[in-house]
Amino acid sequence: MILLLLGCPTASPDTGDTGTVAEVDPDAPVIQSASVSCYLHETGDRYYQWSALASATDPQGQSTIATFGTLAATAGEVDLGEVALACNDGDCLGSWREGQDISVECVNVATYAFTFVVEDIDGHASAPVTVSATQTTEP
Repeated sequence: MILLLLGCPTASPDTGDTGTVAEVDPDAPVIQSASVSCYLHETGDRYYQWSALASATDPQGQSTIATFGTLAATAGEVDLGEVALACNDGDCLGSWREGQDISVECVNVATYAFTFVVEDIDGHASAPVTVSATQTTEP
């Protein structure tokens, strides 16, 4: 049985000191959904495994979405790290083992914000989408 709990995406466009929302190129991909979760892996070595999933569309076609996106983690104003997302026709995923790549702990899952960005092959970046993570009991 696979259980996947989705975080609720909220658009978080960059803002400047003036408080205005940064413009996103109309040719940029749009992240439709995004989620981050962690669970205790208990087969063999015991460790917490993190997974990130996103789905994006591109006005120029799904095949124009670049093969890599990014996921950045923060706790308040503190940057905790970043991992690459592997993308194929708008479906993006990433995973990491706790203690590697991003300094987050599954037991503190509610304290983090995770921000997704994908680009197309022409370099148009999506608006950032930020979600909270969930802890699950299975992958």
